[in-house]
Amino acid sequence: MPGALVIGGTGPTGPHVVGGLIDRGFDVTVLHRGVHEPGGLPDVAHIHADPHFPETLRAGVGQRDFELVLAMYGRVRAIADTFDGRCGQLVAVGGVPVYLGCIDPERNRPYGMRLPAREEGPLADQGDVVPTFSELVLGAERSVLDAVRSYKSGVVRYCGIYGPRNVLPWEWSIVRRVLDGRTRMIIPDHGLGIISRCAARNAAAIVLGVVDHPDVANRQAYNCADDDQFSFLQWTEAVLDILGAEIELVSVPSDLARSAFAELPPPGGRPHIVVDNAKAKRDLAYREVVPAVAALEEAVHWLLANPVTPEAYPMYRASFDYATEDRLIDAYRAARDWVLEQVPDEPPDLAHPMPHPQAPGLSVDQRGR
Repeated sequence: MPGALVIGGTGPTGPHVVGGLIDRGFDVTVLHRGVHEPGGLPDVAHIHADPHFPETLRAGVGQRDFELVLAMYGRVRAIADTFDGRCGQLVAVGGVPVYLGCIDPERNRPYGMRLPAREEGPLADQGDVVPTFSELVLGAERSVLDAVRSYKSGVVRYCGIYGPRNVLPWEWSIVRRVLDGRTRMIIPDHGLGIISRCAARNAAAIVLGVVDHPDVANRQAYNCADDDQFSFLQWTEAVLDILGAEIELVSVPSDLARSAFAELPPPGGRPHIVVDNAKAKRDLAYREVVPAVAALEEAVHWLLANPVTPEAYPMYRASFDYATEDRLIDAYRAARDWVLEQVPDEPPDLAHPMPHPQAPGLSVDQRGR
C-alpha cells in the first residue's frame, strides 16, 4: 500500500483530501502541530511536528519515505527541500497572491488583476513593485515547480475557501447579524465586488486531480474556484435566503465603511479577484463536486451549529459594533442627501443606440438614428 503524507489536513479541505486518498488505496499519515484536533476527521495516523522548519519536520518524519506528499500547511520551501529524494510526487497548496495585481492592486495599471486570472497570466514579480506577501507565496510555489527535484510536482492555487472548519468563517458576518436581530447591514460599494470562492470539497477534488494525473500535472499550477461565482451582494442575499431572513442592505463606499469591507475579502485583498478553473477541467478531468449554493448552505448551517468564538477563530476580526454601524449609515445618508441638494444631477434621457422606426421608411427614425 503506497504511503501518503498530508501536511496539514485538519482544515476545511484536509478531511476531504484524506478521505479521497484512502479511497484511492493510500496508507495516509497526517502531520500537523497538534494544536487543532477537530472531530470527524478520518481515522489515520498523526504525527505532531512543526512543518515550518526543516529540522522539526525531519525530526517528525524520521527516516520514512512516502510515495506522495501533500503540502497543505507549513512552509512549502522547507517541505520541498526536506522531501527531495524521499517521495515520488509532491503537491503543494498555494494561493492567488501569486498573480499580478492581487495584492496592492492600485500599484498596477490597469488597476488590479486580469479578469479572469489564468495560470499562464502575469505573476506578481512582473510588476514594478512586488508586494512582500506575493513574493513569499510565489517563491514557495517556485521552490516546488521550478527547482530541480527528484519528484513530480504540482501546485493548486487556492482562492477564498469556504465550508465547515474554515480558518475564516466568512458567512458569520451575516449569520450573527440575523441571530442578533439586526434590521440593516452595510454592504460596501453596492456589493459589486467579487472574490472567487471555492467550496472545500471542490478544492479537495482539484488537489486529488493532481494526484491522479502526476504526469500531466508535473510542474503545473492549477486554479481552484467554484463554477458559479457571486458578487458580495449576491453572496449576502444567498446567505439571507438560506436563513430565511430579511435585512436592509445599505450601500456605503468602502473607503468609509472600512470595518464592513474588511469582513468580506481575504486580508489585504481587493475586488476584483476572479480566477478561471478551465485548466483543471481540461488537464485533470475535474468536475465540480458540489454546486456553490449547496456548499454555501452547508457552511451556513455548520456555523449555526458551531457559533464563532474568539478562541476557535483567533484571526477573525469582525467587530459587530452595531452602534458605529448605525452612526455610519445615518451619517452617510445625511451627507448623500446634502450633496444631492447642493448639486442636483439628473441623468440624461437614454435610448437604445440602434434605430427603432415607428413607421416603414428608408430615412432616419424619429430620434435621428
